[in-house]
Amino acid sequence: MRQGLRHSHKLDGVRPLLFSLAVVFPLLGDPGVEYFEAKVRPLLAAKCYACHSAKLASPMGGLRFDDPGVVRAAVKPNEADASRLIQAVRYKTIGMPPGGKLKEDEIATLVKWVEMGAPVPETIVSKAVVAKGPVNHWAWQPLRPGTALIDEQIRLKLQDNGLTAATRADHHTLIRRLSFDLTGLPPDTRDFALPVEKVVDQYLASPRFGERWARHWMDVARYADTGFLSRAFLVSYGYRDWLIDAFNRDLPYDRFIAMQLAADQMKGVEKKDHAALGFLSLGVNPNRDVDLPDVVDDKIDLVTRGLLGLTVSCARCHDHKFDPIPTRDYYSLYGVFANTRYGIEPVRVGALPDFYEKRAAERKQLLEEYIRERLEVLRSELRDPKEIRRYLDALWSARKSGPAGLENLAREKNLNSLVLSRWAKRIFDAKKDDPLMAEWRGAVDNPSASYEAHLTSPVEAKWKTLLHGPEAPPEVPVEDFPSIMNEGDSNTVRNLQWQYEQMLNDAAYRGSKAIVLGAQDKPVIKPSFIFTRGNQNDPGAETRRCFPSVLIAGPECFENGSGRLELAKAITSERNPVAARVMVNRVWQHLFGEGLVRTPSDYGIRGDLPTHPQLLDTLAAEFMKDGWSMKRLIRRMVLSGTYQQSSADRVEARQKDPENKLLWRMPRRRLDFEALRDSMLSVSGKLDGTIGGQPISIVTIPTDPRRTVYSMIERERPLALLKTFDVADPEQHSPQRYQTTVPQQGLFLLNSPFAGEMAHALAARARDVQDLYRLALGREASAMEVQQAQQFWNLRMEEQAKPEAGTWSYGTASLNVDAGRISAFKAFHFFTGKSWQNASAGVDFRTGVARLTESGGAPGDDLSNVVVRRWTSPVNGVMDVQGKLVLTVGAFELRFKLSNGIRGWVVSNRKGLLGKWRVELPPPPKDGLSYASNPSVSTDLKGITVERGEMIDFVVDSIGDYEADDFKWSPVIAIGDKKWDAQKEFAGPSIRRLTPREQLAQILLLTNEFAFLD
Repeated sequence: MRQGLRHSHKLDGVRPLLFSLAVVFPLLGDPGVEYFEAKVRPLLAAKCYACHSAKLASPMGGLRFDDPGVVRAAVKPNEADASRLIQAVRYKTIGMPPGGKLKEDEIATLVKWVEMGAPVPETIVSKAVVAKGPVNHWAWQPLRPGTALIDEQIRLKLQDNGLTAATRADHHTLIRRLSFDLTGLPPDTRDFALPVEKVVDQYLASPRFGERWARHWMDVARYADTGFLSRAFLVSYGYRDWLIDAFNRDLPYDRFIAMQLAADQMKGVEKKDHAALGFLSLGVNPNRDVDLPDVVDDKIDLVTRGLLGLTVSCARCHDHKFDPIPTRDYYSLYGVFANTRYGIEPVRVGALPDFYEKRAAERKQLLEEYIRERLEVLRSELRDPKEIRRYLDALWSARKSGPAGLENLAREKNLNSLVLSRWAKRIFDAKKDDPLMAEWRGAVDNPSASYEAHLTSPVEAKWKTLLHGPEAPPEVPVEDFPSIMNEGDSNTVRNLQWQYEQMLNDAAYRGSKAIVLGAQDKPVIKPSFIFTRGNQNDPGAETRRCFPSVLIAGPECFENGSGRLELAKAITSERNPVAARVMVNRVWQHLFGEGLVRTPSDYGIRGDLPTHPQLLDTLAAEFMKDGWSMKRLIRRMVLSGTYQQSSADRVEARQKDPENKLLWRMPRRRLDFEALRDSMLSVSGKLDGTIGGQPISIVTIPTDPRRTVYSMIERERPLALLKTFDVADPEQHSPQRYQTTVPQQGLFLLNSPFAGEMAHALAARARDVQDLYRLALGREASAMEVQQAQQFWNLRMEEQAKPEAGTWSYGTASLNVDAGRISAFKAFHFFTGKSWQNASAGVDFRTGVARLTESGGAPGDDLSNVVVRRWTSPVNGVMDVQGKLVLTVGAFELRFKLSNGIRGWVVSNRKGLLGKWRVELPPPPKDGLSYASNPSVSTDLKGITVERGEMIDFVVDSIGDYEADDFKWSPVIAIGDKKWDAQKEFAGPSIRRLTPREQLAQILLLTNEFAFLD
């Protein structure tokens, strides 16, 4: 049991909050329980509580799904297929819920939870307590700083426990430690000749400092480059680059937070700094209106755990079961983030290149026209007298209760809740002298049939006001279109929005800095309501937008817009010491391996108590006094004797303090994945120091030599390599990384092409064994090490036969349409495992989206960058070519004419043009719906004489417009009885064995000395 459970706390304040006698406390820190609270419980609340909860006198089947124990009893942990609950929601048995099958992603949520072992919060019996406002818990009290410095406070705590600090580490160790902690890279050999203080200042001033510390914050901010359905966010990397710049220019932490929450509302902020709003925008982003609660929950969890150390999201469905956080506080913050639009419309910093400016405007127009057209169709359907009668019948049945409970009524009657509320407003809120409603008010029996007759063609002029005009219930305004659109509309709107965003991203990937990701308040600020048991369809009392009550003595509510700027100011207010404590602790954690509080995102009653509370408060007070300077805070910590002590173990000290909570030595730490990979790039001489820009892939051959902070982060399918090395899960805020040691890590370092490439480059740099040690480990090799390595260094290996050049090669070239010739062929640079291309990820600034796969690819932007699949003939003979060029567009692309077609060419370097074809979009179908996808053309050639060494190029160009031009074309070449199949013979680069010298270099890269600090 955690220490927090063994202490009683006096609770004082002004507003009572009652905790029940028996409460369920989530095991915070358990990912499974957090998943249950964040995903499963809200789903159960929305779909199951109506029939299976305590609010019913007799729950259906006697099952209460608001009891986690009952839910778990309905499943077989780790065996989804055998679980009764999963069988029911899959409609394999009785079929639940009875109103209709859950969506596939909702079923997947339940399946994932079962496969995790069906974790639920443990039940703990606690005495009833009454909390009155801010409780007497250490984290929520004013700072109580001491006067002693870091070392003195550590020494006193050690002395109280019969311990002493370790001796100072040697100079070489200190410089290496500082270099990795401050820049994430190994030190330059010249750094070892400098005094420690000068080295610290040098590293803090280095642009590498921002790259290192931005990556730490990206864990807090759950950074990702892709979101829903793995689609790329708009210029996601702009936020990452903003973070790097912010750390490098030592942006004060209070302003750092304010800009990430409300840069759009701050005075004197340049438009480029709106990129800071990626903190909010690069989160959960499903596009359906019904998913808004999950989107908002993501923001609440991020802000409260990330900045305040509060687990407010635990109060989504009920009052927090341990901390004094009522559900009211959750929905006070809900009002802030539900009134914000995230990343839908970027902030313009400048003009895009003409092509992209024009194309983006066209895509935006397509979206707006579609919405207008579909909205009018839906309005017309809502004006149908029979449809109107359905709404009037429903409201007549609810006439005594008035507008209350409309959500449930709409669900029960299968009506649109927005339209129902508009009819209710016309009926229940109408003035008494409204002649159109007189019949309704005076009716004894249901008057719906009479109204249906009045509204049936021809309609008298006076009745038309119920059908048309801004106040007419069927005349839903354009901003409410998402609330009435059907699933097909939702998919189309989403795809059109993505096409618009893709055009903006393409311009950004090609170097334009005209846009940054932003966030804005919604045009109309709407009130928020407490969702009963977390069910958005069961709204309760209205809430104001306010700061969490546990942190303040009186209410602090927000009046301006969504309230994001006021929230930011409240977070770093002098009245709220928690934000400073949280950030100081995060910095300490990154420098010492563990924080002074070892639950860095939970400062609640169940979180760990600080090991040195006065030191934490002292550092927090100095942090604020120094103008919230993060560099000064870090400098103060790394220049302390505590940081500079040795990591040597001492048995007697370990027996008294096995976890080193009192810091009797410097913890020995392993490099995280980013520092490990960057170090290998650095010592091999391959590191590309370019700062900023679009994301890269770190699994291509050859490797992209940029720093790992620029790696592409995919939220829904994170790279297996990153998971293997414990990189933070981008699906949610990550308080800290947990280090594991698994075989896959060693196998990657032993066998991956990346490790071989680094060993090859490192060995090529070294003049001798001593030089190899200096490059890899930053020190001289001992006499014994030289002796042991020398024989390996001098060992000769049999000359490896060079791999035969394949008959196929892949690249781009310039196409002369008139002459039917290509020139300036350049082979693609990266192989991803599936395609050859010039950017390891994203879009190459020169050749655009050009790539080739085993079955097809995508052309470059223009005739100077056409894609070429080149076949070099190994024989003389007569060649036949069989193939089909297919434009792989679907019904959506055809419907909106997003492609202008493609052209295919077969060109010989000896004979010139052998054949050419064009694939165009088919005419639209008569019904406007039945589009046939994937138009194609045969590209067969026969009887072509070729000579050995002759190059036959299969070329595809985009006809000046690369959008929606993906294609399939995998020709088969036959000469006599020999065949060359482009698809079957598609391959990446050949990998050769390492020489003994390269193997020796790899051994050094695998040592603990390389992979660990100290």
